[in-house]
This record gives sequence, C-alpha cells and structure tokens, in this order.
Amino acid sequence: MDRIVTFLLLLVSAILLIPGCIAEEQTVSEVVDEAIVTPAYNVTADVNTTELNMTMNQVAFVQLPENPTTGYSWNVTLSDGLALLNETYVQDAAAEGMVGVGGVHEWYIEAIAVGNQTFDGIYKQPWEETVGNETTYSLAILVE
Repeated sequence: MDRIVTFLLLLVSAILLIPGCIAEEQTVSEVVDEAIVTPAYNVTADVNTTELNMTMNQVAFVQLPENPTTGYSWNVTLSDGLALLNETYVQDAAAEGMVGVGGVHEWYIEAIAVGNQTFDGIYKQPWEETVGNETTYSLAILVE
C-alpha cells in the first residue's frame, strides 16, 4: 500500500513539474542595428528638460549615466508617440576584477506620431517608494 501511495505521489509530482521544464516558443523582439540606424540626435544627461524638434520616423539616441551595482536604475516612460527601438546598459571600462563600476544606459527612440511627446526618467532603486528627491530626466520632443 505504501508503495502505491509513493508511486502516485511521484507520478503526480512529475506531471506537475514537467510542463514547467518545457520552454515555450519565445518571440524575438526587434533589435536595432546601430550600424543601420543613424540617430538624428544624440542626447546625454546635460541636455535635461530641453526640447527636440523631430520629424516622423527620426530616431534619437539617449544616454544617461547609471550604476546598477548600487541597485539604482532608470525607470523610463515614453509618451504614445514615441517607440522604444532598443535599450541597453554599457559598463565603463575598468580593470579586470573591479566591481561597482558604473556605465551608461542607452535608448534608441523613434518618433511615430506627430505632436508633443515626452521621454521621462526617474533614477531610483525599484523597491523604494518615490519621495520626490530622486534624480529625474525629462526630454520634450515636438514631432512634426
């Protein structure tokens, strides 16, 4: 009797665990090839709260300093008239074995709708509440 119960428990466990081990087909998101896309604008942190004038389908390249080893990262929002083509983090050059090195977070954004658009970011630890004294970044974009 104990063997039957043990067998049934193992069978039920296997039935429940096997579906989690089978990977579902994942769709590959479109990645921008930097060699193909030439941004109309290169924007860095010193261009804060300024306005860009862009035309439809132009691409802007935004770079902001970031150090995710501290737990801080940029939480960015885009208005509906902007499309995020690609984003990545690039660590600064450092000696081998060096830890805690910062870098730059990069975004490629495309103007996809006419009108006033925004790229807004807040630099904080994701688990922390927003209290109002965080570093922020705002870029107003007029798409014509």
